[in-house]
Amino acid sequence: MIKKVLICSFLLLILTSCAGEMTPTSLPSLDSTSLYETAVMVSTNEYAETQGLLPTETTTPASTLTPIPTIDRTRGAIQSPTSEVPCNIAAAGHPLDISIPDDTVMAPGQAFSKTWRLENAGSCKWTRLYTVTFFSGNSLDAYQTHNLLAEVEPGQSIDITIDMEAPQKPGEYQSNWMLSDPNGELFGIGPNGDAPFWARIEVVSITTETPQPSPTSTSTPVIYITGETGLVDGDLFDLDSGTINPADGTQADLDYAYGGSSTHILTNLNGVTWMVYGESAPTYSQCISALKTSSPLSFDEVPVGTYVCYQTSELLPGRLLFEGFSAGELTFTFLTWSVP
Repeated sequence: MIKKVLICSFLLLILTSCAGEMTPTSLPSLDSTSLYETAVMVSTNEYAETQGLLPTETTTPASTLTPIPTIDRTRGAIQSPTSEVPCNIAAAGHPLDISIPDDTVMAPGQAFSKTWRLENAGSCKWTRLYTVTFFSGNSLDAYQTHNLLAEVEPGQSIDITIDMEAPQKPGEYQSNWMLSDPNGELFGIGPNGDAPFWARIEVVSITTETPQPSPTSTSTPVIYITGETGLVDGDLFDLDSGTINPADGTQADLDYAYGGSSTHILTNLNGVTWMVYGESAPTYSQCISALKTSSPLSFDEVPVGTYVCYQTSELLPGRLLFEGFSAGELTFTFLTWSVP
């Protein structure tokens, strides 16, 4: 573009020179600086005109950003790992004490059989190599190790019976037992499987002095004999001595029959009289004054927790409490008072 301007300026000079020859009029001379400024101005105007002819660029609006969906970061429920069931652990059965409940009263040297019901709450089968083992307390004259008599799968129960004997000295006694696997590892009941199961009894002394019967006396009573016993079908019992099947039948106070109609029948013998009193324990004077009968006691179900007032064949007052019935055996506690 500048080149064109310079050419045009040069031509203009030539024409001007020629015209000078024709017309003697003098023209102002252009120096190089003015000529360059003129050329620059012309170029600038031409460039501006050229730019005005260019199409206007349409401004493209900025693109709208599409929002990214929010990621759900809600944490799922945490699942607790399933705890592993121990191989060897026991649980109390329903009930645990099948016989001889806690604090059963015993006479010195009285023999009895304690039965527990245990459930296999572990993951391993109890074989016959598993044992019931004495753990602590008083062994109550029992063998200290007994093999299980049957296999017990997990979830199953077993009744365990151990023959024991009450000590001769009066007092309270507890015998603690546990199970043992074939490796000799002990285990028991409770949340951790480390608690023993037990037999707990109370031994009381027996007065052996010959009583002097006097049914009309209301003086302060003295316990002549007390204890717990279990009778099976056909057994006789002496309430004056606590003897089952006494050699002298004239000393027997009652006869127990099971399996007939009614299911349980207690027949009084040798002049014994009695009366069903109720669920509260009668006192000495209440049993003395109770209106008693010589009729047998019969029932289809053992009235557990029921007291009976009686008068023995030796005219001693007393009371008995039905404790329960299991495996064909009727269990009750009795207390015979001496008469002052």
